Amino acid sequence: MTKTVRHAAALFTTAVLCLAATACTPSAGTGAGPADSNTSGGGCPLSAEALSTATGLTFELSDTRKDQKLETLPDIAADVCIFTSPSNPQDAGDPLVLRVDTVTGANAAAVRTDFERSCTDNGGTLKNSTVKNTKTCARGGYNIEGSIRTGDRAVEVYFVNALTKTAKSLTPSLDKVLASVK
Repeated sequence: MTKTVRHAAALFTTAVLCLAATACTPSAGTGAGPADSNTSGGGCPLSAEALSTATGLTFELSDTRKDQKLETLPDIAADVCIFTSPSNPQDAGDPLVLRVDTVTGANAAAVRTDFERSCTDNGGTLKNSTVKNTKTCARGGYNIEGSIRTGDRAVEVYFVNALTKTAKSLTPSLDKVLASVK
């Protein structure tokens, strides 16, 4: 298998559509653009700088979307941040993508439950992270997906479009990425 199994095929499709259809630039009604992202005031809970430091790759914030319906839970909306690493091309020259979904309120528990179900239903193994309140999902020996839940907030972090070689190199960095989430 040349690629790792992804969180869900729908999530991959969303990332590809973002890259192909919108070139990952903010459009009207999608929320704040990259210049507005930060760790407070409704921005992304992860910065491109912290992500780059944690992985050793260069990432940039490509898109943010407020109230984006989740592909696996369409009744729940998340604030979504999409980061890309154009310096580390994957298949067909597409950039490596990291997606961060943030859900607050009563739906946070459902998001964590869905993460765990999706992991095990798709052949993954749930693991405890070194980061408090965090679970990760290992698939095919690689660990590139995580879910942080504290109180009424759930944050899912996952790499999309990663080749097996890239997933292998990112596995040791996942806990550092998760620890960088604010």
